Amino acid sequence: MCSSVLKASLALLLAFAIPSCKIVSNAERQAKLAADESEADIVGATVERAWEAEALPHIKAKAVPFNDLKVAIAADLMTAGAAHGYRQESEGSPWNFATQISGLIIAANTKSRAATADVDVDGDGAMDAVLQLGPVIRGTTLRDVLPFINFTQFRDQIEFAKLARAFNTRAYEAVLEPLPRSALIGSRVTATGVFTMRSAGDKVLVTPIAIALGPDT
Repeated sequence: MCSSVLKASLALLLAFAIPSCKIVSNAERQAKLAADESEADIVGATVERAWEAEALPHIKAKAVPFNDLKVAIAADLMTAGAAHGYRQESEGSPWNFATQISGLIIAANTKSRAATADVDVDGDGAMDAVLQLGPVIRGTTLRDVLPFINFTQFRDQIEFAKLARAFNTRAYEAVLEPLPRSALIGSRVTATGVFTMRSAGDKVLVTPIAIALGPDT
């Protein structure tokens, strides 16, 4: 009797100990693959359509000289954002700005995949802004600065995040990958790009959509 009870108890324990698993059919796998491909197609098509025809013209048209933005933001971020920036209509969203920046590269980190260059704009020897050089581009500014790109156009947050990464990749491949990096420090740089600010004290991290280097003059 005890032996039977013990065997039954062990069988019950084993049943609970074995984790449940879901058997995925071939049809479900194919549907998942099709959904992933569809998502990639939507994101890729959006960037392909928007980059040359809409994104670049919009950013260049809205770009404000960096020194002017710096003064306006220091005075009042909300006022500067309303006048020169863009953000989605949701409470607490950061401001996104387009800018034209020119200055001297005083430091550079090109060993990291998230390469950057520090730029002194006003000639005081201190960093005023950081240019992202990639290939890893941080943030979602390129997506978020565009008023014609909205979350409601996409299936979910994952697809929307992939769109931001696709815009960053496009900026790197089109603009930043060809940039010579062997002698950045001491070079003058002129760039058009975008950055995001949540508060006036944030470090300015610019993602360029156009950039040119020249000797220090």
